[in-house]
Amino acid sequence: MTEPTTAATAMTDVDLRTILLDVGLDPDVDVAADATLEELGLDSLALLEVATRIEDRYGVRLDESSTPGLSPTALRQLVNSQRPA
Repeated sequence: MTEPTTAATAMTDVDLRTILLDVGLDPDVDVAADATLEELGLDSLALLEVATRIEDRYGVRLDESSTPGLSPTALRQLVNSQRPA
């Protein structure tokens, strides 16, 4: 089990991959790819869970309508740019 991240800690690639795997991402998928979360096979329920986990861990509320169109890298950058100080 991973230890909760505090809002003062930036989201890393490993943190994001862990969240995505926890909500059903195929472990063989390369999250460094430019594909969107939707193209990587995450459905709307999985994306809602991703948004909830990010809000809980990092204090960043995501607009669920834009999340499917983001790549994992873009999502990580968005979360890190909006983290509370």
